[in-house]
Amino acid sequence: MAIDFSAPRTDELRLPFGLSWISAIPARFVLAGIVSASFLVRLTVALAHATPLYFPDEYIYASIARSLAEHGRPLIRHSPAHFPALLEPLLAAPFWLFHDPALAYRLTQAENALAMSLAAIPVYLLSKKLGLGTGLSLVAAALAVASPNLFFVSFVLADPLAYPLVLGALYAAVCALSQPSRRWQVAFVVLWALTALTRIQYALLPLVFVAGALAVERGSIRTALGRFRLTWAIFTAPVLALVVLGPSRVLGYYNSVVDLHIRPGAIVHWIATDSMLLVYCAGWVLVPGALIGLAYALARPRSREEAAFGGVTAGLAFILFAETSLYASNGSPRFQERYFMALLPLVLPWFALYLKRGRPARLVTCLIAVILLAISARVPLAPYSVADNKQDSPFLLGVFRLEHALGAANGSLVIAIVAALLSALAVGIALRARLAVLALGLTLTAAFAASAGSISFDNHTAHNVRHDFLPADTRWIDHSGLRHVLLIQTPGTEHARAHEQLFWNRSLDDVLFFDRASLIDAFGKRRVAAAPDGRLVSDGKTLRSPLAISNFAVRMELRNAVRVARGADYDLWKPTGTPRLALFVGGLYSDRWLSSAGHLTVWAARGDHVRGTLKLHLSLPKLTERTVVQLTAPGVKRKVAVMPASERTLVLPVDGGKSWTLRFRTNRPGFLPDGRPISVKADLPVFTPKR
Repeated sequence: MAIDFSAPRTDELRLPFGLSWISAIPARFVLAGIVSASFLVRLTVALAHATPLYFPDEYIYASIARSLAEHGRPLIRHSPAHFPALLEPLLAAPFWLFHDPALAYRLTQAENALAMSLAAIPVYLLSKKLGLGTGLSLVAAALAVASPNLFFVSFVLADPLAYPLVLGALYAAVCALSQPSRRWQVAFVVLWALTALTRIQYALLPLVFVAGALAVERGSIRTALGRFRLTWAIFTAPVLALVVLGPSRVLGYYNSVVDLHIRPGAIVHWIATDSMLLVYCAGWVLVPGALIGLAYALARPRSREEAAFGGVTAGLAFILFAETSLYASNGSPRFQERYFMALLPLVLPWFALYLKRGRPARLVTCLIAVILLAISARVPLAPYSVADNKQDSPFLLGVFRLEHALGAANGSLVIAIVAALLSALAVGIALRARLAVLALGLTLTAAFAASAGSISFDNHTAHNVRHDFLPADTRWIDHSGLRHVLLIQTPGTEHARAHEQLFWNRSLDDVLFFDRASLIDAFGKRRVAAAPDGRLVSDGKTLRSPLAISNFAVRMELRNAVRVARGADYDLWKPTGTPRLALFVGGLYSDRWLSSAGHLTVWAARGDHVRGTLKLHLSLPKLTERTVVQLTAPGVKRKVAVMPASERTLVLPVDGGKSWTLRFRTNRPGFLPDGRPISVKADLPVFTPKR
């Protein structure tokens, strides 16, 4: 099976034998088959994704879609969202009309699977526009939907919608630039607007058109201005809006980008890092030839189509590298593969242009392959796939899955060996064109393998989150019958735990933050505190609503309220009067471990004094170390030693005003595998008032 690349001056690259059966089938049927197969496979994979976990993004998009369906306005927890990327919530809003979060979630995944699968169409049309022939154009379309980035189908994000839109915008730009017409210019502007409404990062797509215009007109600014007057006129509208209204009003939720700092050293570092990792994501072997193909399209184009393609794709690469390096150098130090997803399908057309020209600059191609080989040997991938470094990269998730199966060292070695073999194949292609068929097959194989690895990791993670963060009934608060419930987020509780409850339960109205609990997102920062008599007060008002209180790292016991349900480290309380705190323990985890330091407070049931006894039951399991806990309170100052495999019960006198607080700490904490500092295990303290 072979593709004839031996005639570099023909208008199209043909499939004379081996793959000639593709030409016998109408291309539209093959393309429809690619889209349909991708949709079915990706939807099937998405349905195995148990619950949202990419927070706060998934919560934000789902909440806005729900509010558009129910109220006709973009709201999050009943407050204006000021969120400019509204296309995804607008399209998903009808799914929330059924008032069933599970159904809306699955319908959104189906929409994502269809949208990302449709990306095959603009890639096919773009390849055909470049004269690459039906066969290679279909291969390019298949590679576009084999990309590991289709992993994002499973998530309630805007990226799946942006993927086909930005590729469609690039195709419209090439058409408008190669054969100037109002129709194609308007098409580009419309697609740009839709793409920017999906992902704000693509608001800079006009720069792509500018780069393409300069490439087509060979740097003549006057000619470029004259040929595309309509486009330039339309481009002035958002610039004027930005100037007149100001960045904060235009960008809304994303207005913090104006405060980013330019750090040249860090930016250069991240451009280099992103470039290296993108080579892996692109399948490695095509990259040397693709870079030569892009360079020739820019420097020595054979047609306006080639010049336009070279200009717009170089412009896209420029803005994406600028955005991601600036973002990473300002507090998000990780590889942002999801930002680059539209760049990866362009590698094959670049490579095909290299083949179409007869594989020029062979020595340079070989040199690039050797440099890539040296980089793969010198820089292992393991440091990039640890902890949160991999969360925005399906490829690195796949790498982590491989390293988990083989061990970090063995996994890195396997990847380095594969990269070396692919570098050798890239050199071979420069010498013998027929090896390109093998390269295409291996690129598709690598894409499928990375997709499989990332999906495997994701399903495992989503299953664990579903099990650990949610009860069996995800809508347990809704099904309790309570309405207008307030979620109280307490210190130490992971943000994702709150977002899971908010996503699945429509009866949660708002989130309040107790004590030093950190904010879970940018939408609301209401604090709640305990009054001297135990009332819960927020913004000067006493809470009387049903309460869902996080008990991951604290314990709260209430008076004048009944606990009606428990689920996923939250207690659901139904008021029978004005809820008041009876007991608060800060630093007692849900698995009974006490933190290395914390405190507990007891409130008087009535009157101005709290009197009685407090019973503490402390213990340590086997294979631990002797731990001394210091206890300090009014009238109490003790050091208590707890031995491994033993238990101790303490009864402390309580005598104070409206409340009484005991503080505990250890100077030699232990650490759990998840990083939590701990002292000893403890049951929930029991306060017995004096009669």
